[in-house]
Amino acid sequence: METSGWRAEFCRLTLTLAFLALILPGTAAMAATGNDARGEQLFTGSRAMTNGGSPCIACHALAGLGTAGRASYGPDLSELYADYEAEGVAAVLESLAFPSMEAIYANRPLTETERLDLTAFFARTAETQTLPTTSLAGLILLGVVIVFALVGLSGLRRFKGARRPLVEQARKERGVIQ
Repeated sequence: METSGWRAEFCRLTLTLAFLALILPGTAAMAATGNDARGEQLFTGSRAMTNGGSPCIACHALAGLGTAGRASYGPDLSELYADYEAEGVAAVLESLAFPSMEAIYANRPLTETERLDLTAFFARTAETQTLPTTSLAGLILLGVVIVFALVGLSGLRRFKGARRPLVEQARKERGVIQ
């Protein structure tokens, strides 16, 4: 294989891999069938719970959401979906079997739609929490690939133009004439 052909093929392959690393989305949000936007509204309290329950953010924090930064009473729920996935989150939201939550939700249970919406919201937050590192790695890889491609492409013409006179000069110095 010719050197320039090998470089071109290498550039195409690395650009393709970098592109795929950037565009392939996570599939966490696909597992839940609720509406993640409504789930966020329920979590933050901008949409009232059907049975009058308290919004999640009153006690819990979630990375990147709200101004408190940390949970004020209950645990931080940033890793909830990553730890339990859709079925586990749905079970937790259905039972709410924590003593501090029983007093709030015993007579105000979450509806099926609210549980699905909150599960979808937690799925989306789990996906977006992993995206920055994936995106950053993908952007770094893409940047490296672009630099290598530019250096390789700019060097193809320069290499031929610079090498030929050097080879001819070395042949003349050795006394080899073509």
